Amino acid sequence: MAKAMKPKEELKRSLSFFGNISISVSDISPTTGVFLMVPAVLATAGTGTFISFLGAALIALCVALCMSELGALYPGAGGLYSIVYRVLGRPIGFLALLNYLIQGIFLPATIAFGAADYLIKIFPGWTASWTAFGVMAACTVVTILSMKWNAKFVEVFLFLELLVVGVIAVVAIFHPVQEVSSLFQPVMLSEDKSSIMPVSWSIVFAAVTVALFSYNGYDSSINFSEETDQKANIGKTLFTSALIGVLAQIIPLFCILLAVPDIKTFLSSPSPINYIGEMYMGKNATLFLNAGAAIAMINCVLAVILQFSRVYYSAGRDKAFPEKINKFLTTIHPTFKTPWAATLFMGALGAMVCFDSSLVSMVTFTSVTIVLLYATVALCVMVSRVRDKHLHRPFKLPLFPVIPIIALAGSIAALSQQSSKDLIISAIAFGAALLYYFLYLKPRGGTRWLLNGQKAMLTKHEKMEIPEEKINA
Repeated sequence: MAKAMKPKEELKRSLSFFGNISISVSDISPTTGVFLMVPAVLATAGTGTFISFLGAALIALCVALCMSELGALYPGAGGLYSIVYRVLGRPIGFLALLNYLIQGIFLPATIAFGAADYLIKIFPGWTASWTAFGVMAACTVVTILSMKWNAKFVEVFLFLELLVVGVIAVVAIFHPVQEVSSLFQPVMLSEDKSSIMPVSWSIVFAAVTVALFSYNGYDSSINFSEETDQKANIGKTLFTSALIGVLAQIIPLFCILLAVPDIKTFLSSPSPINYIGEMYMGKNATLFLNAGAAIAMINCVLAVILQFSRVYYSAGRDKAFPEKINKFLTTIHPTFKTPWAATLFMGALGAMVCFDSSLVSMVTFTSVTIVLLYATVALCVMVSRVRDKHLHRPFKLPLFPVIPIIALAGSIAALSQQSSKDLIISAIAFGAALLYYFLYLKPRGGTRWLLNGQKAMLTKHEKMEIPEEKINA
């Protein structure tokens, strides 16, 4: 008598259209952008920060349109790496997976560090590394709960964080001091911080990459597609999330910079956003702003762990590693129907990073991996449009090929401004990934590194890369 096959455990579709958007916008986290990334850019680009964020917004929205088309065409928990696999082939797809796995460790740890910076202002006795570790650990445990409950947590926190950026924007817009034209005549602090001086355009452009980091996160709409109501259009969901995330940062930044009474004092402040809050709302506002910023960043950590735990789960399902590791990563919680093992594994790695990195180093390195993935996605949509003309596209980006060309050119230009150290580390990591692919995965083409772990899921293009005898094995 044949042995009965064990039903395959799958993720539960308990996420609504708006639930998907709320998690995706939380992943972007506008408040984190305003309170964490904006000060980082202000320190290097001065008031040129607005132009940097404006340029990054153009690139980000073009990338979002590319992701929207591809995400609606190939929805899945693997997100962008499964798209790259289908369009550019298995080796490049594995590099995209490695990129995602790296982001899954460093992204939440980076935001946890940001949350720690604001929490220790409220609780001076706490240390940054241990506080960041605590944020990572707590968020990891919470994200094991059901997606329905996590969506509710995120929605409440998202409301609070949008309230914070909304308050600072409204307060600032009612106290305009600078002319709008000043935003396009940027200045920065001199090296000795005794005066202000014009900002070079090269510095403004170099800051675009960090601004892109600030907008990152809208791709999570694709990662949650297997847990989202099937009636939802993932393409529209993704672009809506990206647009909300961009506007919720550009508008407050615009208002804040116009409300600055003293540019030199503003740029010299260790907390320029708090400086504006104290100026127009009083010192008690500092506690409100710091608490709100911390809540927003914790919410962002929750959303990022939710997203990338699905990537680790999908990597195991796609048999990217030896069998024991794949089995571990694809373990579904019996009650919550979430990838709890993948979540714990990723969360533990991120928590350990909190003890051995600085915020600046994590931001710059993670920015490189993000922009690399953006460039790959732009290339994917161009290849897909030319090669796969027969496919029905539930979401179709406008102005082809202008949009992907802007996304690709902007990403490459942003990469050219990054430090050689971050680029070298990335090159070493991708080189090691290619060795693993060619030495381990390729020789096992019929049993390893298959989308959804199923031979039946291979497309005609994918089958061309795997010998027929291995597919039928």
